Amino acid sequence: MAQLPTTPVKLKLTTTITHNGEKPEKLEIWSTGSIMRKRDQVYLQYEEILEERTMKTTLRFGNEDAIIMRNGDIKMRLPFVLKSLQRGHYEAEFGSMPVTTLTKKMLFEEEDGEKENGRFVINYDLIMEENSVGNYHLEITYTEVI
Repeated sequence: MAQLPTTPVKLKLTTTITHNGEKPEKLEIWSTGSIMRKRDQVYLQYEEILEERTMKTTLRFGNEDAIIMRNGDIKMRLPFVLKSLQRGHYEAEFGSMPVTTLTKKMLFEEEDGEKENGRFVINYDLIMEENSVGNYHLEITYTEVI
């Protein structure tokens, strides 16, 4: 099977987490990665280092759904469909646990032109054991590396 063409990109990931009754916590990560297209889906792949843990992350998204998959020190699969509960999982050194996402907002915008530049925004509640552990607002902007 032929390898699909990829394009190098710079990424800015901004995550704002609001836990019940607490002030929002904002995380900002800059990374490099690659973008690939398959059918009507966009795939962003990049590496994250959080608290000395390394993870290879793949984000697949389109206009209808999305999924975040992490492999490495932490393994995670978070699926997203607007206004729908979706089951995923989170696995770290303490074991694996099921999680659920409830997607409240999802937006995918691309700049017109020949370059791979765009933005993906998602707002969701993360639910564990039927309790919301917080509201997550994730914004990823990507720019083709020339």
